[in-house]
Amino acid sequence: MMSKTMYAIIGVWNMEPGRWDEQVRVLREQLVPMASQMPGFVAGYWTGDRATSKTYTTVVLEDEAAALRFNAFLTGDQATANREQGGVRQESLVVVEVLADARH
Repeated sequence: MMSKTMYAIIGVWNMEPGRWDEQVRVLREQLVPMASQMPGFVAGYWTGDRATSKTYTTVVLEDEAAALRFNAFLTGDQATANREQGGVRQESLVVVEVLADARH
């Protein structure tokens, strides 16, 4: 059972075909470490379907304020320009309340 309300940012991204390995390398070496240092970060999951060139992200943050800050970072001009240069296009991005969680 959760002690306080957490929030998550759920994203769907379209990856440029033919650049999958490069994009995964940048994700692992740059984006994941950067995201994990953001204030309020709790957990993150970056998943992908190579066949459709889509990735799906779930980033959990400790509260709504942290989620809104992280969302503003993701949708800012610099982050958008970096994604476009890297061949990544945002399909959808939402901030949602975490209703329940389970962990080992």
